[in-house]
Amino acid sequence: MNPRWWFLLLLPFTLTSLWIIPQTSGLNQDRLIPDYWPTDDWRTSPPELQGMSSVVLQQLHAFIRSQGLPLDSYLVVRHGYIVYEDYPSAFTADNSHILHSVSKSFTSALIGIAIDEGYIPSVDEPVVNFFSDRTIANLDDRKQRMTVRHLLNMRAGLEWDEWSHPYTDPQNDLHQMIFSADCIQFMLDRPMAAEPGTTWVYNTGASHLLAGIIHETTGQIPLEFAFDHLFGPLGITHAFWTRDRNGLNFGGSELHLRPRDMAKFGLLYLNDGEWDGDQIIPTEWVVQSQRSATQPWSGTGYGYQWWKQLSMSTFEARGLHSQWIIVHPEYDLIVVQTASDFDGEINVFGLVQDYVFRAIEEFSPITANPLALGIVISLVVIVPVVLVGFYFYRKRAVPSA
Repeated sequence: MNPRWWFLLLLPFTLTSLWIIPQTSGLNQDRLIPDYWPTDDWRTSPPELQGMSSVVLQQLHAFIRSQGLPLDSYLVVRHGYIVYEDYPSAFTADNSHILHSVSKSFTSALIGIAIDEGYIPSVDEPVVNFFSDRTIANLDDRKQRMTVRHLLNMRAGLEWDEWSHPYTDPQNDLHQMIFSADCIQFMLDRPMAAEPGTTWVYNTGASHLLAGIIHETTGQIPLEFAFDHLFGPLGITHAFWTRDRNGLNFGGSELHLRPRDMAKFGLLYLNDGEWDGDQIIPTEWVVQSQRSATQPWSGTGYGYQWWKQLSMSTFEARGLHSQWIIVHPEYDLIVVQTASDFDGEINVFGLVQDYVFRAIEEFSPITANPLALGIVISLVVIVPVVLVGFYFYRKRAVPSA
């Protein structure tokens, strides 16, 4: 046989390999440059077009319903498109939901913007410097060394306990702060329990001090500053943020947003603080926010008011009763969840691993795309048969010597 015919017979297999290998070698998991920005609204997409299995996502849908999980919303965004959106309860896409401590991640973003805009000198500025007009109790050298950075990564050193008693219990320190005459003064007056930077203690009051710093330096309460510098550029128009008795938004909780707007915030961090050509949050701030300054417990890190799940390569904004924004940079993925999970019934990471991640990992572009399957069959089967038939036809047509 003429060598060129061997080449022609091998050509379909070569072309098929060139098509299949990129589809199955993880390229569909790479970060993509967004081809649009959801400032006005999100676009939706069939999961397969974003490298996910709709079959697995339907299994997720069925599991949520069969288990009666107390979810109010569940959104999956990949490559900038909503591929799954579900509102199992009475909530709808137009309803704002309380975020609880997810609010802390928004407060952190506002601190980063305020530093970038020159309102706040740096994360290493002592906290007491922002409240020089106040008389502060228990003011010792340790409290004077407490910085913005210490508030951000929950290592302020203040005496504090909000986990030993329910939040409705008057013995809970956060409960006491909320019902005090002046929440900022209450926090500034707290005694020191440790050297700042040495001990991690979850402290929602420290996040409220961050809100106070925003107000002291910008002249705006956090919600006003957010609309000017964060919500406005992202196209977030519906937001409510509860205030304390002195009119300051609670920096550690109580922000209300729509789930799709939560996803915008996740997309902003997924894209290193950039939005439609504008650097809304400094890239380095996004990096530092997800960098674990400490590990509160095994496998879990904490940065600038953001959590990190080390085994899953995700970073998250987390709130009471299962409010979550989960960001997975390697998968170019965002998961948003709101819930009324008062009894801790939702295994958040279980849902993500068992269904969302699996929808990516089990995605097969060949079986998922009938057109692609037809092309492959044509290349692998039909074309070689035609070429072989043509070869023997030519061989028979040539007279023997």
